[in-house]
Amino acid sequence: MRSLPAVLLATCLMAAAAPTPKTAPPAHESFLSIPLWVEPADTKLAATDLAAFVNNQPATIVKLLTPESDLVLLMVLDLTGDLAFVQPAKESLVAEIDKLPANTWVGLLNAQGGLSVLTDPTDDRPSVAALIQSLPISGKAGLLDTLEPVATLAGDVMRKADVRVAVLYITDSDVTNYREDLTNPVINSSDPHDLSRRFPDSLIRERAARLERQLAHTSAPVFIMHLQYRPSGLNQSYQSALGTLAESTAGFAVFCRSTGAIPEEISNMLSYIRSSYFVKLALPLKPAPAFQLRLEWKNEDKSQPHLAYRARILVKQR
Repeated sequence: MRSLPAVLLATCLMAAAAPTPKTAPPAHESFLSIPLWVEPADTKLAATDLAAFVNNQPATIVKLLTPESDLVLLMVLDLTGDLAFVQPAKESLVAEIDKLPANTWVGLLNAQGGLSVLTDPTDDRPSVAALIQSLPISGKAGLLDTLEPVATLAGDVMRKADVRVAVLYITDSDVTNYREDLTNPVINSSDPHDLSRRFPDSLIRERAARLERQLAHTSAPVFIMHLQYRPSGLNQSYQSALGTLAESTAGFAVFCRSTGAIPEEISNMLSYIRSSYFVKLALPLKPAPAFQLRLEWKNEDKSQPHLAYRARILVKQR
């Protein structure tokens, strides 16, 4: 078993929860790593192929991490419901993790009862498999409560090690199963003008909007594998919000409509995560509060593959 040097999830988790120091980062830390995908995926990309711009000004590409570079996958389990959906997911995860390249480290976290680290990033596949299989299915949904700290944690990992990082949630969450009541119950059933009757999903949308603002300060892509599509009106609003949140980070969400779809969807999502590039950009010593990013092919050609990447990131004020 090999451990990933300088990356300890428990330490990063404590740092993410601690107050941000008021000192400015030294010049050599003024970098930003942006996830990038090239479509079609079999395209080979080099740093010399790209031109980068930050707020419409040319930016220096310091390094390009490729699909062959080291990858840290922070997998967060948020499992509370039907064993008929969860067990196929566990079995598929174990099988797919066993296929990962040797330079992929998997860190396992649990979202129930507050975010907890089950194992630091490791290439010990049997250990990760045992933890996945033994995790109990119980409690309240924790995805919304843990999403921002996990995304922040992923950024800390990227700063501590020159690796690609992605966050992958495996969830069966139901919007009615959170500790916080997001169902916006009717306050006055006799009042036809009661807004809680007209906008039953308003609490969901408000919570998602806050989270999207928080995620704007992070740079790691977030992927959400939801094991059980739920057709109720509130859950449709919730699932739509999850998709928007993931897409805002350059990731995406998938909602499985049957247990038979779970293995293929997990395999496809992991393949997509593994195909990522990361562009490391040098930033001004006094960065603007928001970065508008643009990547272009140096030699313009209409036949060139499409570049998919995170186009906007905010800067936390120190």
